[in-house]
Amino acid sequence: MKVLFLFGGLPHYLNKVLNKINAEPAIEVAVIVPSGNSLTFGSGVHQSDEGIDFKVIRLVESKAWYGKPFFKAFYKTIQSEKPDIIVTGWPYFLAYILNPILLFKLKIKGIKLYAREIPFTVPGYRESFADFEKRCVDSQKDELIFKNRAAFFLLKLMRRYLYTTVFKKALLYTEQGVEIINSYGIKKENIIVTYNSPDTDQIFATIKEIKAQYPNIVASRHRLLHIGRLVKWKHVDLLINAVNALKSKYPDIELAIIGKGEEEINLKNQVKALQIEDHVTFLGAIYEGEGQTIEFLKSEVYVLAGMGGLSINEAMAHGLPVVCSVADGTEKGLVFEGQNGFYFKDNNLESLVFTIEKVFESDLKSMGEKSRKVIQEKINLPFVASQFINALKQ
Repeated sequence: MKVLFLFGGLPHYLNKVLNKINAEPAIEVAVIVPSGNSLTFGSGVHQSDEGIDFKVIRLVESKAWYGKPFFKAFYKTIQSEKPDIIVTGWPYFLAYILNPILLFKLKIKGIKLYAREIPFTVPGYRESFADFEKRCVDSQKDELIFKNRAAFFLLKLMRRYLYTTVFKKALLYTEQGVEIINSYGIKKENIIVTYNSPDTDQIFATIKEIKAQYPNIVASRHRLLHIGRLVKWKHVDLLINAVNALKSKYPDIELAIIGKGEEEINLKNQVKALQIEDHVTFLGAIYEGEGQTIEFLKSEVYVLAGMGGLSINEAMAHGLPVVCSVADGTEKGLVFEGQNGFYFKDNNLESLVFTIEKVFESDLKSMGEKSRKVIQEKINLPFVASQFINALKQ
């Protein structure tokens, strides 16, 4: 069976999952990605071609007549690759609606179409504009569906058509999305929660190596760690303000920030203006491996101030409790209130400060062990790959 995935790029963590799927004897994986700069990926997303065991097809990506990107020479590629299944996410699946000739040709060939969705960004079919606006995150409010009510309802109708007529299955990151996607008409038995994971096998191996190499490495009691691109919707500025508010109560509080991005200069200026250079350190971009593991092991608490996802998995694999709000939906299956972390109100400084205080006063070692256990026993790379494989084999 040949499976063709459509992606806006190849982030390093995704490669590890696809390698494991491709290693399954009954499945051959190929991936279409843009040949140039992606029109769907944000700037600064770390991508890598290292260690890829599957076929990568690079096609020119351009805006279609409806204003969203799709791949040139897509159907010609289908003719040569002959996939049995195509797995597509937003916004590429719009082509199946707005280019009906393409959809007809794919159906004639008997190709099954699967959706891959991040459902927390999707309104339920019967969900009102007002209700969705209340539960969505701030970064979404720049999107077309918040500027044009007609677009909000039109996109829901399009999804309804896709899930009743086009897609055979839906692959989701999180269980919380099952009800949302089911509301569009696809049966629950055709919705598979794959979850998401970094290369946990490699993380655990690296932790073992670092602890053997640096047996005296010790975490600072009030050291916070944040990993992510330095962009507005990560709310790193909020976290810096929280550190400033807490420094009088916790004079040894530290915040280590890993990441690069367009907001870096503004954030550094913010730290300078607050005169908290002794409490906040910018470490630049450190992508997986020994350098990142050392920073995790030197920290006591991981804080995700805005949206994100896999950094939570990474922190938990290193045995850290987590403070977060609305990440990408996956946090609900990872962080359990009062057990291995705490939630704060989205983009609310007072709530974030209170929550950091709460975690500082908790049994951090016990919470960290519970974090590690979730990754070891449930949400890890082998499990996520097996969820994909089972869905494809069905």
